[in-house]
Formats: sequence, C-alpha cells, structure tokens
Amino acid sequence: MHSHKRLMLASAVALCSLATSCTVIPSSGPSAGEIQKGSQTVDTPYVLINVTQTVADLLSTTQEKPLAVAFGSARKGSSSTIGVGDTVIVSIWEASENGLFSAGTSKQSGAQIPEQPVSEDGMIVVPYAGAVRAAGHTPQQVKAQIEKALSGMAVEPQVLVNVVKNNSNTVTVTGEVAKSGRISLDAGGQRLIDAIATAGGPRMESHQLAVQITRGMRTETIPMEKLISDPRENIYVQPNDVITLIRQPRSFTVFGATMANASLQFDESQLYLNQALAKVGGLNDDRANAKGVFIYRREPVQEVRRFVPTARAMHSDGTVNVIYQIDLKDPSGFFILKSFRVKSGDLVYIANSSLAEIRKFSSLIGTTVSPVVQGASVATTLK
Repeated sequence: MHSHKRLMLASAVALCSLATSCTVIPSSGPSAGEIQKGSQTVDTPYVLINVTQTVADLLSTTQEKPLAVAFGSARKGSSSTIGVGDTVIVSIWEASENGLFSAGTSKQSGAQIPEQPVSEDGMIVVPYAGAVRAAGHTPQQVKAQIEKALSGMAVEPQVLVNVVKNNSNTVTVTGEVAKSGRISLDAGGQRLIDAIATAGGPRMESHQLAVQITRGMRTETIPMEKLISDPRENIYVQPNDVITLIRQPRSFTVFGATMANASLQFDESQLYLNQALAKVGGLNDDRANAKGVFIYRREPVQEVRRFVPTARAMHSDGTVNVIYQIDLKDPSGFFILKSFRVKSGDLVYIANSSLAEIRKFSSLIGTTVSPVVQGASVATTLK
C-alpha cells in the first residue's frame, strides 16, 4: 500500500513539473503575443504593422520608380554618332573627269575609299584631305569636314560617309535570351523591348524572368511582365548598356497553423493572400489563431515610413524587417486578405491559438503520466 502511494505521489510530482514548464512546450513558432511584445522592445529587430484596409490599399498601389526616372530621362540618345572602333566607307565624287578622284571615264566620276576603322585617337584618313576627326561626329559632320579639306584641290567634291559597322553604338544583351551578343543600335534609337527582340527574345515565359539594365555604374532590375505591361518602362537603350534577362521564379513560404507548410512558386502577376493561403488548404481550424496571421517581408525604409514615421533602415541596402499582422476575428479581415498582395520571397506565418497550446500541453501530460499510473495500477494488483 505504501508503495502504491509513493508511485501516485511521483505521478503528481511529474504533473506539477510539467505544469510549471509549459513555456517550453514544443511549438511551430512564436505566439501572436510574443510577436507583439517583441515589437515593443527598444532594440526590436522588426517593425510590426497592423494591416487595415487602408494599409492594404496603399501597399497594393505602391509604384516602384520607373526606369525612365531611375536613369534620368526617357529620351533616346543619338546612335548616329561615330565612335572609336566603328568601320566607315568614304565615297568621293567630282564634277570633272580630270579630277583627283576621277577614273577618266565620265564627266562626273569618283572613287570609294576602302572601309577603315576609326582609330583610337578618333581619326580616319582620306587621300589629299589627310587625317579627319570622325569620333564624336555624325556622318554628315564628317562629310562636311572632308569636303572643306578638298575644296581647294578637287573639282566640286561631293562626299558620302557611310558607317558599315556600328561597333561603338551597341548594347549587350545576355542571359535568358535566344542569342546573346552585341546589338548595333538603329539611327532612330531602340527601345528596351526592341533590343530583347533583336536578340531572339526570351527563352522562357515572362513571369519567370526579370530584366536587369546596367548603365555606367548604375543597375536597375524590374520584372519582365512589368516591362511588357507598363509603357513607361520601355525606355530607349543607350550605347554600352548591358541588358540581362535573369531567371527569377516567384515563390512564397507558409509556416505555422495551416493545413500544409510549404514553399510554393506562383505564376500570377498579382497574387493575393487569400489565394496564397488557399494553395496550402487554408488555416487549420483546430490550431490557428485567427488574430495571428503574419506576413514577414523586407521593405524599403521609405515604404515603411508611410506607416511608421520613425522607422529606420536595418540593412545596408536601406531595407527594414517588417511583419504585417492581419486579424481575421475582425469581420473585415477577409476583405483585407483579398486585397493584400503577396510578393515573391514573402513568408506567411499563422500562429497557434491558446487552445491549441493547451491541447498540446494536455497531450504531453497524458503521454508522460500514463506509464506511471499504469505502473501504480500493476503494483496494486500484484499486492
């Protein structure tokens, strides 16, 4: 009998021990209360933003800086200017068959100077005219220089300057295109989509691609879909631009009290949170805290300051760790789900409800105490 009491006492001790250590019960992530408490500390590593319909609408209408603004101007640069490395042909005609460039076969004849590259010092050589500066000038300007230089020697000279290889007025297109390489620009200029098309176009669907443009020391990247749909993004390219198509599939991750935890790719140009949650079967009714729908994201500090004026950059690229919270206990919460856009790289976390933690605690106690109680019962039977 005394042995049975001792075993029962041991069971009670085990139960009390578990009850006083419920804070270490295994969990799929922080509770809603812990996230809210963490956002109020002095050195908080994130900013917590409660999403109202107004916040969701502002986030959905946020416009990134167009390429025309990022690069200063949407106007095309001149691609007719001759540069170092270009190959030109100079043709000269005279009004007399006895002129410097006449072949002696007609009253108006001429000669064609063999094609030649523009030298590193920007010059070309024309017989009797000598070295003529070509780099930095248009063919019309070079023509005028040559005619002026020959005016005292040739008979009413007429000059034609033709650029046959426009090596200096090119852009490089590389990455996920059918044919990477350098593309010569037309005299009228080319837009970004034209340059990509000249390289054979993209090798995969546009929603999987981003377009990166490097001009000088500046680089900007936009989704291919945005380039196609927004005319402001289809800027004129400039000589020496580097255009790279990068494979960049979009995905988001879901953790916590949902029917499935997964990382999912999506093809939609605009994916809303209700659609994202539907992809994993929605919230787990037995576990989910309806007030604890959180979206983890890094945002530019300028974006965050629209909601939290005191926000500061947390990373060297000027971004801030942000957690957006949506309360589905609020009757309007599901409207917010329908208007909150999911971005590639988002992490969606659904916190456990308090009841779920209690159930988990009870299950853990039952699993631990049951062998002890069974042992006590066996001991009693043996006596």
